[in-house]
Amino acid sequence: MIQKIHYVWHVIAKLFSFALFGSFSLLVAVFGFPIMHVFAGFSEKRFKTIARKLNHLFFIIYIKIISFIGCIRVSVENKEALANLRSKVVIANHPSILDVVILFSLVPNADCIVKGDLVKNKFVSLIIRNLYIPNNIPFDDQLELAKKSMEEGNNLIIFPEGTRSKPNEPWEFKKGAARFALYSKNDIIPVFFGGNEKIGIRKHDKILQYHPTERYQYNLKVLDPISVKEFEDVPMTKSAIVLTKKMKDILEAELPNK
Repeated sequence: MIQKIHYVWHVIAKLFSFALFGSFSLLVAVFGFPIMHVFAGFSEKRFKTIARKLNHLFFIIYIKIISFIGCIRVSVENKEALANLRSKVVIANHPSILDVVILFSLVPNADCIVKGDLVKNKFVSLIIRNLYIPNNIPFDDQLELAKKSMEEGNNLIIFPEGTRSKPNEPWEFKKGAARFALYSKNDIIPVFFGGNEKIGIRKHDKILQYHPTERYQYNLKVLDPISVKEFEDVPMTKSAIVLTKKMKDILEAELPNK
């Protein structure tokens, strides 16, 4: 009986969390952006600075709310390494749908590469087009936009897997994250997502699924930076392969069964 009550409560809390996030996106798209454009004097650079600060604040509050209602619990080892981060490529493994939200709450001035399919959503697309880099534009354009963003002090968040990990399957890292770091000549900050199994918010999980016995536990560990200097005189094709393997090995070394 207690387990059933636990399940029902947490499914309701999960649905509320999704509704809260969707409502915020709608409010920002319809009301927030026009107001921020006015305050920014219609300067695109100032607008993006204001909007990123607002997003960062919202994600902090959002994580606090869903932690308070019992959805998640987050702990971060070496959290101070993210506090004043500038012009870095932040990579992480990707076990759940909340990973990007948690990283945005921890990383100031965050930019990211997002799925181009999201542009089809009328309200979400307004946020993406105004702030972030969709992956359905030519890759050379993505590289240039990301480089420019990091030159302004922003940090690029990217998941080398490209999508959420499939449960009980090996990770497959794409070379895109390495190419962004190499092209911009910015070091990489790996972040490992550990904790319990994210049943219900993994890839292909059903909306009414939830962890059967406990809330979602996120144990993050900010790892040592990966320098790209050693790849300066190496052709991009080769260096991207080597760097991608290095990123994967560093994150995989944190897995409990390693």
